[in-house]
Parts: sequence; C-alpha cells; structure tokens
Amino acid sequence: MFVHTLTVRFRDLDALNHVNNAVYLTYLEEARLAFSAEMGVDWSRFQEHGFVIARCEIDYRHPAVLGDVLRIELTVGEIGRSAFEFRYRVVRASDDRLIAEARTVQVCFDFLHNRPARVPEAWRIALARHQCHDSQPSPCLAGA
Repeated sequence: MFVHTLTVRFRDLDALNHVNNAVYLTYLEEARLAFSAEMGVDWSRFQEHGFVIARCEIDYRHPAVLGDVLRIELTVGEIGRSAFEFRYRVVRASDDRLIAEARTVQVCFDFLHNRPARVPEAWRIALARHQCHDSQPSPCLAGA
C-alpha cells in the first residue's frame, strides 16, 4: 500500500464548511501522481508512455473539515493489457475515520499516435508490488 498525506485547506471547503465533493478528485490525483513518481513514471516521456483516467468513482462516508490530516491509501487492483485500477481509502489520521473510498481506471496511452498502449513492463512490475487481490474484478477492465 502506498500512502499520501495531506491537510485539508480552506480553499477545499464548500458553503457547509466541509470538503466539497469535487475536491476529492484532486486528492486522488495528488496521491496518484505521488505514487506514479515512486513507480518510476518518466514525466519527460509521458507523451510516449502516459495514461488517461477512463473511470472514477467515489463513495463518500464522512465529511472532512478544515485542518483534518488525511491519509490517501492507494493500492493497485486489476492490471490488464492496457489498463490498471487504483483503489483508494481516504482516512482521517487523528481517529482513523473512513472519509471516502474510491477507484480509478487508468488506460495507458500513446499520445503521439492517439491510441491506447500496453502497460509498460517496468510499470507492470512496479504496480504488482502494490497489488491487492481481495476485491471484485472491475468491469471496466474487461478486455483492457
């Protein structure tokens, strides 16, 4: 499991003084980018070997508020030919309260030729180190 920690900022809040639902997409992105860097993604070659987000789903469990320190726990789900799944748990650090659960499906993409690409072998190895096999297969990865 990869863990990314962040603190809820004032700009993350909505009129009800809790984190706006759309902000969680940014939290997931921050964790995903930090994990990708650790995984060895070469951002200078991202146009040749990058990925796009094909699906994102978030289940909100409890509100987060200003100053909360959140742990974004990321594990890898299925790994297909051209796609892979990330699973996230957003947890408040002070009391381990589950704030949200999420999944994203990334599709490797060759931006130079505008088409899906295979998951690079080096990525496949790095992803496998964080893979979790305890959940249902993602219907998004069928044939990917």
